[in-house]
Amino acid sequence: MDKWTLKARESIWFVPSIYSIASIILTIIVILIDTVFADSVQNALPKVLFTSVDLGTTILSSISTAILTMTTISFSTIMVVLTTYSSQFSPRTLQDFMTESSTVRVLGVFVGAFIYTVLSLLFMKDWLDDQRVLAAGVGIILAIICVGYFVFFIHHVSRSIRVSMLIERLMKEGMETAEKKKTLIEEGKLVLSEKQNFDYIEKLEWMAEATGYIQLLDTEGLAEKAKEHDLFIHYHKRIGDFVTDKSVIGEVYFLKEKKETIDINPYLEIGPERTPLQDGEFALQKLAEVALRAISPGINDPNTANNCIRYMSRLLIEFGEIDSDLLLFLDEDHKQRIFLPQRTFEEILYTAFYQLRIYGQADISVILTILECLILTAEGSSKPIRRKINSMYDFLVNSIKEGQFEPLDIVKIEEKKACLNELLR
Repeated sequence: MDKWTLKARESIWFVPSIYSIASIILTIIVILIDTVFADSVQNALPKVLFTSVDLGTTILSSISTAILTMTTISFSTIMVVLTTYSSQFSPRTLQDFMTESSTVRVLGVFVGAFIYTVLSLLFMKDWLDDQRVLAAGVGIILAIICVGYFVFFIHHVSRSIRVSMLIERLMKEGMETAEKKKTLIEEGKLVLSEKQNFDYIEKLEWMAEATGYIQLLDTEGLAEKAKEHDLFIHYHKRIGDFVTDKSVIGEVYFLKEKKETIDINPYLEIGPERTPLQDGEFALQKLAEVALRAISPGINDPNTANNCIRYMSRLLIEFGEIDSDLLLFLDEDHKQRIFLPQRTFEEILYTAFYQLRIYGQADISVILTILECLILTAEGSSKPIRRKINSMYDFLVNSIKEGQFEPLDIVKIEEKKACLNELLR
């Protein structure tokens, strides 16, 4: 299912294609009504929906032109938004706007309505002159719907270019990934585990078939495959890692005698960029990138950076709840089938702050907000996670160069450090 979701998110044409097919079906139905079932249907529907062929042709021609104009304006607006996302936020956030259901749905409605009007005009035949047709009435309804979607799209764009909305959306992306893992744990399909030893007869190295980022893994389908052939699969790479076609992704262990060649590459998706579908840490990275872009000299917007860092604390709390070196996936019989490594909480902390602490070290507001983020994370985390924050204390806190700040700045830093120390004690 995740593979289909990924394909749909990467392909802008997917949803418009569905709307196009629906519009073709609607056109066929309306044409049948106007040509075959006209007498019976005209008595059942309001007469205001029916027009003469000449008037219907004029209306549909006007509607098709208007819809094409709205589509052009919408695409132009999308280009403006993409430029804004790339220059002010981060190139990695472009996909967040383009793959939103609202964006592709609006394009789908416009494309579908345009196809309907053009096809309806094609079937406006001269031999229909002596009767009234429904095609124009349906076209007017579609035009009203398109206007509504156009207004909604303008509202959606105006909200999307607000950095606060982008930050919240990135946080929700990461939380959805963590929630999926929690759901699998509750269903007994996933266990947070450490490496275990087991007996096997033969093992086989598994090589990548492409170069790129590991985007997702169909764990449920792969667990069924492993159960069918009595296998155990141990990944060496994590979701989000970059691999080449020469990389060893993992090993396949045959628990019984090997009977046939097993191809498990179809259960793995490798692409040119990371995706947050199963890679929640990617959302955290994008938040960090937006913060870095905000504190750059060209933009110089530390308040946006501070807002990103605060939202990062919520993601860190969520990742702390599923912290483990390895994820152990089980089959329907609760037998171990897949070992998948994941980033530990210390690694996540490092990747979240290793750039921010360098480029924000001269900004007192950024330093104070990083300490605030650690305080919020510690407040919402368990004792094991607090111990891991404490183990990173030297890297995150003691590296702050207090000598470059004024005495009052140092007082504020010490207050934050004292609060954090109290939580980590």
